[in-house]
Amino acid sequence: MKRSLFILAVLCLALLVASQAFATGKKEGAAPKVERFAFSTSNVGGTWYTMAGGITTLFNEKLGDRYMLDFVASGGSVENTRRLALGEADMALSYGYHLYEAQKGTGILEGKPSNKGTIMFEIYDSSIYFVATKASGITKMSDVQGKRVVLGPPGSGSSDNSRRVLQSLGIKVIEQELAFADGARAIQDGQADVLGMSGHPSSGIVELANTRDIIVIPFSNEEMDRIVRETPFFTRGQIQANVYKGQTQVVQCPYFVVYLAASKDMSADAVYQAMKVFFSDEGKAKLISVHSQFKPMREGKEGAAQIGIPFHPGAVKFWNEKK
Repeated sequence: MKRSLFILAVLCLALLVASQAFATGKKEGAAPKVERFAFSTSNVGGTWYTMAGGITTLFNEKLGDRYMLDFVASGGSVENTRRLALGEADMALSYGYHLYEAQKGTGILEGKPSNKGTIMFEIYDSSIYFVATKASGITKMSDVQGKRVVLGPPGSGSSDNSRRVLQSLGIKVIEQELAFADGARAIQDGQADVLGMSGHPSSGIVELANTRDIIVIPFSNEEMDRIVRETPFFTRGQIQANVYKGQTQVVQCPYFVVYLAASKDMSADAVYQAMKVFFSDEGKAKLISVHSQFKPMREGKEGAAQIGIPFHPGAVKFWNEKK
């Protein structure tokens, strides 16, 4: 009798454990559930599309047993930052001034302030420039007046940057918004005159330069003075010679800061582990091999303070350990 009661008690305990495991979706010895995050990136043919591919691949190779990044294509910084602010993305490539506008509820998120955007690290200072074919006869920015200009993809930072620069210079154009690759083809096929771009080198322009003689349109000192005065988030910069085929001179142009940003709701451990991977010797070397724009990646504390955007708690832990 006692033996029967003992066996019954063991069976009841086993059933209880099994039912609890079933309720929680766990099985004894099963691997822990992988947590997935949405990474809002860029458009095919743009600089970020290549860079985001490198980030996603490295993250998933090193952390895929616990965390996974899902690559989500987008128009670019405007769409990325909106997704981040609205809780539709966990990680994103963003311009500093878009993060600022999202937090303040101005510009790209007029009347809808959000504190979800946080900084992981500064990736690089990025260029803003315009490209045309030499056959167009365009040699300076004032020649762009009245031309058909592809600003960039809808919802992209490139489109926003192009529009801000043109407005600050008082240059009126016939605006078009196309994906990067489509914009380059529009120039090649004579359906547009000028293409606006952020970041270099861009695969779409590399392809264009291999089929047409191009000009990366230089900004004069006076134009740069006006742009920096009218748009304080932009600074002076240069595109070094020979970035593109036939571009033999250094080109002066506006610059802005690009960040890898994360939602404040993203797991602190996931961000911390990602930072360790990205800034390890192996990780950084792999990222640089994907795109040279990863070379200057750094904390970016001064720039973050200037726009008033906090670092993610996982990033704070990483940077504190680096000191």
